[in-house]
Amino acid sequence: MFGRFKDPEGARKKMLDGAEDAEGATVAVPAKDITPLGSDITVSCQVLIVKQGGVESSLPICAWADENTGASVGFVTPEIGRQKPAAVDLATFAEATLKVRAEARQRL
Repeated sequence: MFGRFKDPEGARKKMLDGAEDAEGATVAVPAKDITPLGSDITVSCQVLIVKQGGVESSLPICAWADENTGASVGFVTPEIGRQKPAAVDLATFAEATLKVRAEARQRL
């Protein structure tokens, strides 16, 4: 998203709340704020359990919002899906989210 965010923290929370409202999704690891080393950007990350076709998978989701951009990023691979929610390293996904942020914020 692009625009003006008066409340970046609230925007991050709303993005993650929207993900957990999806059909078949439940929060397994509640959202926590992470500021990766060397960054001044706070990323909020959580782990959902998603049920589809009788199969449960772990789904880490992170969100950022600053004064003018925001997005949520889900990480989906077979390896991640098989992990126990508590074993998911949210700090690693927070760092990956900042890489997505850096690529998304390139000047046109």
